[in-house]
Amino acid sequence: MTKWVMGMALVILAAAPALAQDRAAHGTWRTPDRGGLIEISTCDGGLCGKVVGGDPNTPAAQQIDRNNKNPALRSRPLLGSYVFRGLKPSGKTWTGTIYNPEDGGTYKATAMLKSANEISVRGCIVWPLCKTQVWTRVR
Repeated sequence: MTKWVMGMALVILAAAPALAQDRAAHGTWRTPDRGGLIEISTCDGGLCGKVVGGDPNTPAAQQIDRNNKNPALRSRPLLGSYVFRGLKPSGKTWTGTIYNPEDGGTYKATAMLKSANEISVRGCIVWPLCKTQVWTRVR
């Protein structure tokens, strides 16, 4: 029993830095393209980014996933959809995949806090074919 308690304590201590890092990224972030708003929280064992706002000049009814590779999903609203789910901590970054509604593609992704108010998000087809955006925190 004592070994089990000690083992669980070690697991919790090992996870603490990743949990603190996840919480630092939590919040609402503005993308540089078209004023998109992404809410970052924890789900699926990692970071998740959900669309909570879009181009203020485009009515919400027209903000649909029109470029999705799956034709059945092209009429779904972007509002409330996830661009990433479960990005896993990897040192000072999170890794996983990200969905780009601009072209309907899903790419290998890396996210890293640059500061308390900036997060760098990179999507790659294959390295070096990558695109990086810096999102800014919305207060």
